[in-house]
Amino acid sequence: MIVTARINDLDDIEKKTNTNTSTGESRDSGIVRLQLFQPSEVIECRVSPDLWDSLGGGADLKKLIDKKAEYKIQHTERSFAGDGGKHVSFSGWSLLGFPALENQNKPTA
Repeated sequence: MIVTARINDLDDIEKKTNTNTSTGESRDSGIVRLQLFQPSEVIECRVSPDLWDSLGGGADLKKLIDKKAEYKIQHTERSFAGDGGKHVSFSGWSLLGFPALENQNKPTA
């Protein structure tokens, strides 16, 4: 779904580093908090490692602080058996694509 939202400040963008316990490989991903409009709500979106890398490690998101933009997001619910058969469930939002600025390509008066 495409939503109109804003990143309010730098603290709303977080870098997360995950280490694969099997291989020891570390990958960066992120979390961004978006303030949605109509209805007003703040949601936390996960940013996949591939998207995080394509956004310059979050640098492109920092350019959008305090600007209304359109974001492509998706709600995900997962449930599975983790290590040792322990039940694990996840429910949350994911950022799917780079937003387009609301004022982009609009002529100025």
